[in-house]
Amino acid sequence: MLTLREPHGVTRPVVMDADVAQHDGYRFVYLLPFSDSEIFVEDTYYSDTPDLDRDTLTRRIDAYAARRGWSIEAVTREETGVLPVVAGGDFDELLGRRAGDVGMAGVRAGLFQPLTSYSLPDAVRFAHHIAALPSLDSASLAAASRDYAARHWRLGRFHRMLTAMLFDAAEPEERYRVLQRFYTLDEGLIERFYAGRGTGRDALRILSGKPPVPVRRAIATLSGMRGPAPLSLPTETMR
Repeated sequence: MLTLREPHGVTRPVVMDADVAQHDGYRFVYLLPFSDSEIFVEDTYYSDTPDLDRDTLTRRIDAYAARRGWSIEAVTREETGVLPVVAGGDFDELLGRRAGDVGMAGVRAGLFQPLTSYSLPDAVRFAHHIAALPSLDSASLAAASRDYAARHWRLGRFHRMLTAMLFDAAEPEERYRVLQRFYTLDEGLIERFYAGRGTGRDALRILSGKPPVPVRRAIATLSGMRGPAPLSLPTETMR
């Protein structure tokens, strides 16, 4: 969180500013203005590893601010983190063997958007689901949470496939092309995508047209010919 000496001029949140050097996979900067002179700057990378060099990333944020012509008066808050994005996995291994009679929620139950790792919307939906259950004893909660998580895992298949496309079909320095094309699509489709509420028609629209990755690698990824996709980790550093 930066406090600047002069107004920053950002009037609305900027979800992805990808007009930056593409270090370590797809990189973008997120901006959230809190006042005329206070702004939250997040430097995000869809990286192949969970490595996080805080000093390097902090210098890049400083350089980004300088490029925008901002003079930093103070840094009032800092956060760093590494979040998983999921391209494959075994649901039964995650829950089936260890769930027992205990209800589970949140990331522990796999309740997050596979491509963004955001979990808050799913936490709210799951809370409403639990509140409407006729019985809240331990066995009922365990069964209900497992059934809910299993359905969420099935619905996330398309997002996991897109993660595989991003990491397996595109070279790290070319990953931005996948998102660049995505943001030319209909605003309603993009909203449903981030909410985890995409439709079959949305999926067809996302996959239609010339892919922003090499065609043969895209086909190989979609058909599973390249083998199971690995778990990939985006690295975030935020100020």
